[in-house]
Amino acid sequence: MKEILTKFYPKNQNSSSINCEVAQSFNQKTKGLMHREKLSEKNGMFFLFRVPFFRIFWMKNVKIPLDIIFIDKNLKIINIHEASVETGWISKFYCSHGLCKYVVECNKGFCKKNNICKGTKISIEKK
Repeated sequence: MKEILTKFYPKNQNSSSINCEVAQSFNQKTKGLMHREKLSEKNGMFFLFRVPFFRIFWMKNVKIPLDIIFIDKNLKIINIHEASVETGWISKFYCSHGLCKYVVECNKGFCKKNNICKGTKISIEKK
């Protein structure tokens, strides 16, 4: 799987970055971070979609609490969900609040810790 560096530029703050695996194929996007036991602090997963659309993610079989960051085609954050590990039969859905072209999943709390919020710009660098 390819890797990229995703940088976040919150207002009046230094940038923060995480190394992301890129989920490219349908199967990679469907599986995401399922069944992983841990995720390093500065790592995540980057989802790239060809067409901006309303996106829905869930936490089925995900063992790590995550921040799910929805990003538009202009590399600006639309919204962020803090998703907890789910143990029941029914999974909660996490939706974008607008047309979304990219999604980043990282450890829950990363966004709060780094003052990343709606409207924050990002950049993507190939590794």
